[in-house]
Amino acid sequence: MSRTLERLWYDPAPSAALRGLGAGLAPLAWAYAAGLRLRPGARPEGVGRPVVSVGNLVAGGSGKTPLVMALVDLLEAAGLRVALVSRGYGRRTRGVRVGHLPGGRLPTWEEVGDEPALLARRCPGAALVVGEDRVAAARRAVEVAAPDLIVCDDAFQHRALARELDLVAVHAGRGFGNGRLLPRGPLREPLAALTRAHAVVLTHHQGTEPPAALAARLGVPAELPVVGLELEPDGLLSAGGGRAGVPAEPVVAGAAIAHFEGFLGSLAALGVRVAAGLSFPDHHRLGPAALVRLERLARASGAAAVVVTEKDLVKLPAAGDQLPLLALRLEARWVGPAARRTVLGWLLRAAGR
Repeated sequence: MSRTLERLWYDPAPSAALRGLGAGLAPLAWAYAAGLRLRPGARPEGVGRPVVSVGNLVAGGSGKTPLVMALVDLLEAAGLRVALVSRGYGRRTRGVRVGHLPGGRLPTWEEVGDEPALLARRCPGAALVVGEDRVAAARRAVEVAAPDLIVCDDAFQHRALARELDLVAVHAGRGFGNGRLLPRGPLREPLAALTRAHAVVLTHHQGTEPPAALAARLGVPAELPVVGLELEPDGLLSAGGGRAGVPAEPVVAGAAIAHFEGFLGSLAALGVRVAAGLSFPDHHRLGPAALVRLERLARASGAAAVVVTEKDLVKLPAAGDQLPLLALRLEARWVGPAARRTVLGWLLRAAGR
């Protein structure tokens, strides 16, 4: 996502130039809307196990991956076997692929994509299957893992897969932007599509405003249940995945995510001082060349280390030239004393428990 488009979508008072850009993109948004209307309907197919879908309505990051991790934690704590299904965006493989089975080796991002590779590391007790065809991937997950329940990532628009529970992640700070369809706005579908959802999870929740009041202000239909999910900085990791302390010296921050400013804010909350930052496009295929760029920027700015996101760490070499490579770890926490019990109730009902 370009910075210009991000300003157009989320600036509450766009400049005249941005308004002009929006008007110029209007025909493309109308064409996109027409394409949505012409899309053939699909009769949802079951796969023999209950499915929970986690999705969103907007392009770019909305906190789906931390939400999936939080759901897996709840399910495994309740004693359920979980399988994760994802498209595997950005991978270098094709088709349905078993990425991970409990007790097996962890996959590389080239095999499954960056977010699924991170999910496998954070949720090693869950099976992981990736595939563009979610129905085929979910069936494969049933074959190889016999799960009690499947959690399907980024599946709100993938309507061919039947699901018992449809959760939509909404960024609490950004909401639905200007409320317009792509590319004039961030919406992948009109807001009316929320009527298909069973509940909304407000990710990146901050402050004291109750989730229900915040959801109403953002335009979430009043009849939808809402819970909040905080994503709090939980320290730094070394390149090998172990815990690391906060450097005393400034660092260079680098990330290939949709909302770079949120990454910088999390580092500041952790007490990490940032000398300079380098933002890459979301899901950018980071590699040795990217690490060289980050290290050069670090030396030019007098920084003592390079800090990336945990999702980006799985794509980078274990070590660069000389500078330490660290990653920010985020931990998801449900907002309010009843939220955890509420979500667990949704999941257990979906699983038929």
